[in-house]
Amino acid sequence: MNVANENQHWISQHLLKRFKTEGAPFQCYQVDSGEWVPKSLDRTCAADGYNQLLVSGEADNTLEAAFSKVESGLRNTFRTLEAAATRPMTELPESVYSNLCWYCSFLKGVAPYSKPGAVVSFIVQLNMELENGSNSLLRDLNVPEETVREMRRQCAMGRKVIIESENLLQLLYRFQFARNYRGDYSQFLSTKWAVFNSPIELPMSDVGLVPMVLETPKANHYLLPISPNLLLEGIFFHDLSKNSSRAVVRGMDLTQDEAVYRFDCICASAITEVICARKLSNVSEARTRAKADGTRFCKIPDPKRITSSGLVDVGYGNFVFRIVSVEEYVKVVHSYMLPAN
Repeated sequence: MNVANENQHWISQHLLKRFKTEGAPFQCYQVDSGEWVPKSLDRTCAADGYNQLLVSGEADNTLEAAFSKVESGLRNTFRTLEAAATRPMTELPESVYSNLCWYCSFLKGVAPYSKPGAVVSFIVQLNMELENGSNSLLRDLNVPEETVREMRRQCAMGRKVIIESENLLQLLYRFQFARNYRGDYSQFLSTKWAVFNSPIELPMSDVGLVPMVLETPKANHYLLPISPNLLLEGIFFHDLSKNSSRAVVRGMDLTQDEAVYRFDCICASAITEVICARKLSNVSEARTRAKADGTRFCKIPDPKRITSSGLVDVGYGNFVFRIVSVEEYVKVVHSYMLPAN
């Protein structure tokens, strides 16, 4: 039964518990103020109705239900990864590897940056298709051909197209998740994974799975702390021939410098807060150091809008396309997400 506005996590409680000291709250470093705030498990990386789609007062929690099914297998998955950290190479059982890849897909899809990111990627892809003549997104939306022709004509004249709807943030988040999560799962199946033993205590970012891009080699790089001293790391090469086709994970040890670099990246990726088992004195220093080293993440202008968007009814209205100037297009995109630089 769907319950409207129930408390929902975007990082599973099972993973969060692995960072929590029994009998003590989490210590959460606040990015904006630099203060430390104690939080219970229920209040950490969670918000009322975060994953729901509220339509005329009725809650659709199918996304939350699917997330919970993946979460049910995590205990065994993390236990297996812990053992893999002690060996040079481990071939994972198919069920464990599938659960790992599905969980990373969900973390990527439900992270706080995914909501504004969904709006931005949607608008950018829409305009690219109008300009280059492709129609993948337009076909999924069942946009009438005469409407497409007119939008293409306007784009050819240097204009841009934006989209408007009731609670666009939550509506496109759900729409883009449905379009992308199977593709993300396929990518993670081909990702090269390793579990690193860290010589220093690691926190967790409120984005969960930390996404990065490596310029050399060209690859997507993912960081996911799975305990204060264990880090799951994945690399997916843009040159597909370099990726893995086996369900294997390496076990390795980080040097002090390697661990500090990853500590900095985790801290710098946080949108609102860095979650720790106890107060770590070097979180602020790590964020400053990451910035000085050129580690950048996109910025979210209004984080509170992200966590509260699930409480806003989307109504029954359809998408409305609007032709705007390039300046207004940029303003709309930046109202959801600012570039790293």
